[in-house]
Amino acid sequence: MRFKISLTTRLSLIFSAVMLTVWWLSSFMLVSTLNGYFDNQDRDFLTGKLQLTEEFLKTETFRNKTDIKSLSEKINDAMVGHNGLFISIKNMENEKIVELYAKNSVVPAVLLNKSGDILDYMIQTEENNTVYRSISRRVAVTPEEGKSKHFIITVVTDTGYHTLFMDKLSTWLFWFNIGLVFISIFLGWLTTRIGLKPLREMTSLASSMTVHSLDQRLNPDLAPPEISETMQEFNNMFDRLEGSFRKLSDFSSDIAHELRTPVSNLMMQTQFALAKERDVSHYREILFANLEELKRLSRMTSDMLFLARSEHGLLQLDKHDVDLAAELNELRELFEPLADETGKTITVEGEGVVAGDSDMLRRAFSNLLSNAIKYSPDNTCTAIRLERDSDCVNVMITNTMSGPVPANLERLFDRFYRADSSRVHNTEGAGLGLSITRSIIHAHGGELSAEQQGREIVFKVRLLMD
Repeated sequence: MRFKISLTTRLSLIFSAVMLTVWWLSSFMLVSTLNGYFDNQDRDFLTGKLQLTEEFLKTETFRNKTDIKSLSEKINDAMVGHNGLFISIKNMENEKIVELYAKNSVVPAVLLNKSGDILDYMIQTEENNTVYRSISRRVAVTPEEGKSKHFIITVVTDTGYHTLFMDKLSTWLFWFNIGLVFISIFLGWLTTRIGLKPLREMTSLASSMTVHSLDQRLNPDLAPPEISETMQEFNNMFDRLEGSFRKLSDFSSDIAHELRTPVSNLMMQTQFALAKERDVSHYREILFANLEELKRLSRMTSDMLFLARSEHGLLQLDKHDVDLAAELNELRELFEPLADETGKTITVEGEGVVAGDSDMLRRAFSNLLSNAIKYSPDNTCTAIRLERDSDCVNVMITNTMSGPVPANLERLFDRFYRADSSRVHNTEGAGLGLSITRSIIHAHGGELSAEQQGREIVFKVRLLMD
């Protein structure tokens, strides 16, 4: 099994690596800068003492040990307060003229032997774990007799204080960086945990989601911008799931309710027929009644299968140019006898041609007209008007409602929905007509909507011409 590293661990390690890299580079630059600073400080210090000794040498005239003693005293005074300092003056024959040590200073013999080998350049020598730096210079002195004499001045300083400071600093930085490894890992883990809190909330919500808690949502306003959009899409997904589950639940409840009555009728009629011996005419009546119920069940099953195919995009449309005005006029002639029985009229105005399946569209408009005639009061008119738009044809079917107008017109297109609040069983239909109509219109790339205008209800169908 492949080992997987969690996102928290990855981000913690990346954060720690970046933090440690930055700090180690900063530590390296700090040590390098301090070393450079101490180098310049030692160079300036040695150069200053070298120039001062040179001035003493040029201004002092010595012919015997007394004169040398005077020079030594001046140089010794200049060395006061500088521990670890050594000044040496030799002639060209390498004979010692002056050799002075500051208090508590011991210069290795090896360094003294090398004095004067390299001129005007700071050299560094390590002896007994102590680092020494020195500068030597050749100086020409012209006494009163006029004959020049050459001397070599060597100034040496003990850098032990600097070395001790740098050693302590390096040791401190080393242990600090070791501790920083654990600190950075902890801070990286803590920062990542805080940053990924919205993701954990999403995981917690998803794991706790059940059919009884589909209304729970995340709050994108409390999340950072990088995650808020994902959380919003997560909420949108739950909205769709909740809507789909609600429709499925309503559909299951409705279909059980719709099937209960015809099945009960079949059972009762069959039980009535079997209760005692009857003549042939009674059996024929019972069989005809059962046949009507079976036909109704068959129509309901066919309609449900049609809706299922439509929702999954399985409807096959035989598209061609359809003259809507001609189709609607044929439907008007078909429904006129039924409308005349109650003094109702149907009018068709306008024209329009669309690309579609004529049989499907005929079924859709037939459902709309059937509902308009069925639910409108007597002696009213159902008006059909066609309007051409830039790229579509709008068909408006207007009729007066015989009962109260539904509060939510969009629910008219739900399966098994009826306008009355009780939604009781109605033997005249299963409540699937408008759902089928909407599926057909959507399959053609169109739109179907309903709106209220006073006591009238207007069904608007929008179909593309191409």
